[in-house]
Amino acid sequence: MNEGIAAVADAIAADLAALDLGQPATVSRAFFPYRDREDLGALVVTVMPRGQERTVAARGGLSQVDHLIDVGIQRRIDGTDEASLAATVGVVEQVAGWLAGRRPSATPDWTCVEARADPLVAEDHALNLRIFTGVVQARLRSHA
Repeated sequence: MNEGIAAVADAIAADLAALDLGQPATVSRAFFPYRDREDLGALVVTVMPRGQERTVAARGGLSQVDHLIDVGIQRRIDGTDEASLAATVGVVEQVAGWLAGRRPSATPDWTCVEARADPLVAEDHALNLRIFTGVVQARLRSHA
């Protein structure tokens, strides 16, 4: 278990890039997920390292390490097509379900022990920027 958080995020991004999300998507790892609205015509998925937690899991000093990863799903909103929005919400749900219990192929010592969609849709982005933004928060765990 010597993979850092960026390597784990890269592994998740690579696995997500191979996943059929039901619509064309660009998947990447980034520390800053900022995109111009013009660049969000198609689905953009960004895997972002968010934090790290270390705890002692036993008297012998066995450490538990958690990598906190956010997966942002974004797409420009053109009009108010509810069916299109529902499809993108479905991608957020699909990514959360896909991550739960997963071991990224390039970092098999890590297991996703928690995945949640929060926010499912960022209302302020939708209303003010006309950008759909959903975030899947994942906790990947390994033991040292």
